[in-house]
Amino acid sequence: MPSLHEFAKPHVPRDVAAQIRSYQRIQWPHLDELIGPKLWDVPPDSTARTFILLDGEKLISHAEANFRPVEHANRTFNVGGLSAVFTYPAYRGKGFAQQVVRAATAFLDASDADFAMGFCGERLRGFYTNLGWEWLDGARILYGDRANPTQHEGTIVMAHFIPARGDDARTLLGSEPLYVGERTW
Repeated sequence: MPSLHEFAKPHVPRDVAAQIRSYQRIQWPHLDELIGPKLWDVPPDSTARTFILLDGEKLISHAEANFRPVEHANRTFNVGGLSAVFTYPAYRGKGFAQQVVRAATAFLDASDADFAMGFCGERLRGFYTNLGWEWLDGARILYGDRANPTQHEGTIVMAHFIPARGDDARTLLGSEPLYVGERTW
């Protein structure tokens, strides 16, 4: 029976970290440029949390919740990110991704984030919507060099507005571009 685990990202066991990075290198090879040659180069003060399902020592499913300050419309928001959500192919369709996304979303809800964002393909829009995330149709997300940013394109922007804190952001995100930093989640 798979078991759910939560780790501060700097404390992910090395054998699990190797499985996470192996999957990421296949699914998102462009991350290698950002991450570099080390297997698991995580600053010791990282506030990111990793949610995993394990079957013994085998990684089944993974999601990460992380944070960054984002200045927008003369305010600084603490924005949570949902990233690197995956389930190994042999385990798909059994609700495992739902478990890790629910756990990560609950963590974001309990944090001091104002709202959270994630990116996905069209085929996963319903999956995230069913888990309390909203599609930000028309959202313009900018990243890269602040003086000459790139607009994020090609995937759907999903957001989760933290109860009692996220309503301000919902209005702003629909009307103005949002610069999120050097890179997206």
